[in-house]
Amino acid sequence: MKRTVLQKAFADGLIERAERLEAGLVPRWGTMTPAEMLRHCTVTNEQILTWEGTLRPATLWQRVVKWYSLYLLPRFPRHVKGPKRYDMKGQVADGQFETEKSRLISQLRKFPHLRKPLYSPHPFFGPLTTREWGWVVYRHLDHHFRQFGV
Repeated sequence: MKRTVLQKAFADGLIERAERLEAGLVPRWGTMTPAEMLRHCTVTNEQILTWEGTLRPATLWQRVVKWYSLYLLPRFPRHVKGPKRYDMKGQVADGQFETEKSRLISQLRKFPHLRKPLYSPHPFFGPLTTREWGWVVYRHLDHHFRQFGV
């Protein structure tokens, strides 16, 4: 079974890991600080949770990348740059760490109790089902928590 934020046990596991994050941790790869990483994650999750709009069908390339990333790769690779709108480098003061951590934990508590489908587009994979979003959000957070050793 794939891990998903839509199941309470897996969301709770991510919350426990988030609670172990500390402001002074040094990343194992990349250049984000813990506060920047937390903001990055909350901004992406917020789009997933609140997006409203029209979906365009996935391109052939998006389908291939989605299939490879979700069904073949065991985890997301390091050093992959996302869209600029999710780059929080230099935009979050270290003093905002606890606020950002609380925001992320609050979001994680919402996922297992969602009543509406998730249907926002992913920048690399195109449209995803609610089930696929559950996998992607889990893997995204797992990726960044491993980045900081939690």
